[in-house]
Amino acid sequence: MTDLKIPRGKCHTGLPEGHKKIDKHLLKSLINSELYFARPARLNDPFDCRVNIINALENAIHRSLPPVRQRLEKIRKMKSFFDKVQTDLEGMGVSSFSLDLENPIMWSHYADNHRGICLAYSFPESFFYEAADYILGIASVDYGLDPLSNWFLREASGLGSFDEFGMSLIQKILTIKAEQWEYENEVRIIKNTGGVYPIDKKYLKQVCFGLATPETDVQLIKKAF
Repeated sequence: MTDLKIPRGKCHTGLPEGHKKIDKHLLKSLINSELYFARPARLNDPFDCRVNIINALENAIHRSLPPVRQRLEKIRKMKSFFDKVQTDLEGMGVSSFSLDLENPIMWSHYADNHRGICLAYSFPESFFYEAADYILGIASVDYGLDPLSNWFLREASGLGSFDEFGMSLIQKILTIKAEQWEYENEVRIIKNTGGVYPIDKKYLKQVCFGLATPETDVQLIKKAF
């Protein structure tokens, strides 16, 4: 990987990235070329991905007008399906990235106060097609007070098939966060299970060291390639 760019402090690729603390888990992921997909219970915000589907739907029905209300009331009858989705979500995983490559808060919160690194990736469309049995999609995080109710109001009743409805619902729930997190400008890849997943090394385009990354850690990371 001799063409890998390794600057300090800033990323200039415009690609999705992840700020990381340098530890044994990071080194393993770099050596093995892996992405980590966190289950909802492992996310740092205990409310992240934890949305009550029925409550969100009832709120949407309360706010809706005909003919949307009639369509949502039909969807309400799918309670057993919603219960299964609510359970299945606990085993799924998300891999998080930010589109704000130089955000100082991200460097502080996730890259050990500028002692860590920032990884910039570029995923071709073929990656998602070839991994379609595992990767369920990619989407920007929706920040707000009640994004799922808004989704039921604006999109759910217009989806063409049951499969499309189910996948869109899962994707929406796994990409909802409180508006206080909006500074992260986050994009998530969604996988059917949590854990690590191998990727082609060429998808990693840039490694950026923090302004306070110790030189010993800089050399350690370089050796991983």
